[in-house]
Amino acid sequence: MVSGLFHPLHGAWRYVTATLDGNPSRPNGKGIIYYAPSGDMVVQVSPDSDTTKAGAKPTPEEALAALDGYIAYFGTYTIDAAAKTVTHHRLGSVQPGDSADLVRRYTIEGDRLTLSPPGTNHEVKWERIK
Repeated sequence: MVSGLFHPLHGAWRYVTATLDGNPSRPNGKGIIYYAPSGDMVVQVSPDSDTTKAGAKPTPEEALAALDGYIAYFGTYTIDAAAKTVTHHRLGSVQPGDSADLVRRYTIEGDRLTLSPPGTNHEVKWERIK
């Protein structure tokens, strides 16, 4: 953890896109990831959807449609600056059973952040929110 010390990863980042083998894997969507200097983090990415609920409370089908493709979790994180990885230690998630740590390689170029699972061709691109 880089608690209390500045690291270029710190701050809020807006979701841009995700690719797998260079092809869009989640071309539309909105999202944010935040890395606090304290070592806490949160991420939410929602797919673009036109879902509206019919009543005051969503039906089971409407609730499933709203969560399908939605990524949301929070926890703490640690940075391995030498390996250029960040590990998300998930404490809670909207997806049932999502509790395993996630290791991501990171690159930062200007106001662009790219996260990718080591050993894959999957990339998620973010833009710093100023």
